[in-house]
Amino acid sequence: MTGALAALTLAGCGLRLETPPPVAPSPDPAEEVRQDAAAEAAVIAATVSDVTAEGATAELLARIGEEAGAHLDALGGVWVAWPDGAPEGAVTPEPAATSAVPDPDAADVLELLTTGAADAREGAVAAPTDDLAAVLAAVSLSRAHGAAEVAAATGATAPESAAAPLTREALLVRGVDGPTLRVLDQARFAYETVAARSAGAARESAVARAAHLQSLVDVALEEGAPDERLGVYDLPGADDEAGLSAEQAAVVDAESRLLEHWVFSLGLVAPDARGALVDAAADSARRLVDAGGTLPALPGLD
Repeated sequence: MTGALAALTLAGCGLRLETPPPVAPSPDPAEEVRQDAAAEAAVIAATVSDVTAEGATAELLARIGEEAGAHLDALGGVWVAWPDGAPEGAVTPEPAATSAVPDPDAADVLELLTTGAADAREGAVAAPTDDLAAVLAAVSLSRAHGAAEVAAATGATAPESAAAPLTREALLVRGVDGPTLRVLDQARFAYETVAARSAGAARESAVARAAHLQSLVDVALEEGAPDERLGVYDLPGADDEAGLSAEQAAVVDAESRLLEHWVFSLGLVAPDARGALVDAAADSARRLVDAGGTLPALPGLD
């Protein structure tokens, strides 16, 4: 009663109780992960645009800059508390760092991509939402590929890769179903076909990959996955425009399907099981590129 009377008295005297200054909303865990990844993309894009390079390296860096821009868009951009200017007396949080590295060169880009790939992989594993996990996985794959290309173009040591084929244990954690069995068996068929048409080291590599995929097919069947296999699968022919032979095109097609499937599968497992799927997607990305294919800005999503 006393408090109410005091308020009425103040109102009658023409006074107003002061309201607290506006405060920007606090980010939840998903927003923190997203914002960090978006800020990294902005830094990479800004740094690449400031690097002076010529010839093939300049073309490579231009593409990496475009991919960083695509990552930034896919992540929703860098959040700013008051885009149109802070209200009077507002409590303004520290803005995310998005400026380019001072006086950058290709080595700085390599470092940013290497660190950014690891950060995005970590974010994909820890992301509170499935959609964010998939986007971060794609960003990680793209940055890792860009880092490998910059290292090759500049003669630098290639960064270590987390890429690894999917294991039996990881497949069981992911769970087996008809579509998974089908994509594994289709890739197995492609590699067996490539092996039959190849010789030497190329044949040995294709045989080894086919055997690994067959082992995963066997696991899926043992665990009761619906048998949706076909006796024969359609394979792409040579792609003259992309400069791919029929064998290369078959590998690119198979690994593209696997990459997309593992990225999709991130939404089916607990966070602690995502790492193996991201690394399997990275393994497919590496094999795809080694066969002459190209990765989109968001592998597994584009």
